[in-house]
Amino acid sequence: MIRNFAVVGPGQATRERLTAALGAAPGISVYRIGRGADPLPVSATFDPADQPGCRSLLDWFERGAPAGAVLLVDDWELCADFDPELDRTVEWIAAFGPARGVQTVVTARKWSAVPDRLRRVLHGEATDFLGLQGIEADLSNKYGRHDLKAAVGSDERGWPVYLQVGAGYDGPMGAYFGTPAQREQKLLSALLGLVITHSPVDLNICCFDMENTGAFDGLEHAPHVAFSLSGDTSDEVLAQFQAGLHWEVERRTEIVQKAGCRGWYQYREELEAGAGLEPLPALLICVDSAEVLLERLPAFRDAFDRITGLGRMMGMFLLYSGAAFPEGLKVQSCEEWPFAVPSHDLEEWADVLPQALTGSGPSARRIVLPSLHDDHLELGQDALPAGAIGLVERWAQHREPLVPAFDAQRRFGVIVGKAGSGKTTALRALARALGDDLPKYQLLDGPGEQFDPERFVVLTARSWDQVPSFVWNTMSFVLEFRLDDPARSMMEDDLAAGVPDRPGYCLAFRLDYYPNRFPAQIALP
Repeated sequence: MIRNFAVVGPGQATRERLTAALGAAPGISVYRIGRGADPLPVSATFDPADQPGCRSLLDWFERGAPAGAVLLVDDWELCADFDPELDRTVEWIAAFGPARGVQTVVTARKWSAVPDRLRRVLHGEATDFLGLQGIEADLSNKYGRHDLKAAVGSDERGWPVYLQVGAGYDGPMGAYFGTPAQREQKLLSALLGLVITHSPVDLNICCFDMENTGAFDGLEHAPHVAFSLSGDTSDEVLAQFQAGLHWEVERRTEIVQKAGCRGWYQYREELEAGAGLEPLPALLICVDSAEVLLERLPAFRDAFDRITGLGRMMGMFLLYSGAAFPEGLKVQSCEEWPFAVPSHDLEEWADVLPQALTGSGPSARRIVLPSLHDDHLELGQDALPAGAIGLVERWAQHREPLVPAFDAQRRFGVIVGKAGSGKTTALRALARALGDDLPKYQLLDGPGEQFDPERFVVLTARSWDQVPSFVWNTMSFVLEFRLDDPARSMMEDDLAAGVPDRPGYCLAFRLDYYPNRFPAQIALP
């Protein structure tokens, strides 16, 4: 049976595939429209620029080329540039040729180059995994997509089948249920396709492999992966990541609302249009055997339900896989996983691709960081935005610039700590952060001087006993470093006792912004 087909992939790979498919076929004669060296022995080659010669060849195929003749259009995009009617002509030859023993073969570097009308008369054939994704052999055109869409395999006619993250479905993005081996193949095909076609600026991924199936093995080396946890992960660590996902929703909500956007999709549109916004990648959360996770930490149920309900508006998407859909979640059905046959060399690329991408883009934002007070971070003020004097850890180990603020009713800032804890350094960092506004402030390295009633005042003290009582009611901003006696703190005893006995580490409180006391680190001016 005559089979028309289109080979799609990098140039050298298409040559090798053509040689394998046509080189050994008996009793055929190949007539080529193309440029450069012939990929295999041919009876005649016509350069696409030679339109009279090409048209003569096509007319011959239309009128009745003999059985065994093969029309090879080599590099469709190049050839079609010279002949706007090429798709109609080739469609006719491909539709009626097989009945006469005539075959049509097309090569292309990317799927989008092949006209839709030809897909009805040609079978698709990706050279390999890279060909399926439209990626060159040297990966030079990686990260070219921004639509959160990637090929997960081929349909029964060999054409790519795509999965799109968050494609207009109100619920979890999708799910695949089957044996561990089946799940590993399907998930890897989708996730490898996404990481080779999308930059970490556009997409981050989180992985839970709760039955240690190996579904995500190796993927953690890709810069897109924020974390990869397994059934061996302790409950304590899992709880940290549950809190991290909860606060990731909060963080994204705050960023989107601050930008005046209705949701993540609008935020992304404005970012792509050149608005001065910070990147906010889509976050794909892949959970294999979620029922195991929910049994160990029921709090994940609320986290997943919240992401299902609100996360899509904030660019967070759930992908479930397992033996069956986990019970007890808000949504009991998901977007169907499309039928597709993964690439024949998927396992080979699963072994090498994530590591090949290491360092090729910014690392995914970490959902959980080491505690700021446990992280021996060298922090310089030059690395911070204007107005900041350090970093504050507001929630789930998320850090952001520490910016003091004052108002007419609350004119005082107070910096308290033992000798050598970093009070004077904090005062110097504040003086630098204030810049041109410095004359509006009175900065006192000690509590005993006369206060200027016309200016905001920031004072230092070794203990809270040294801070005048009237100041307590008018404080807008507080830094508490390690005290000689943490039991004399104005903060909770356990928090005060936990402040490292190292210069620069403190607890921060800002009335209009921080509703609680949070760990902070002051930068070196």
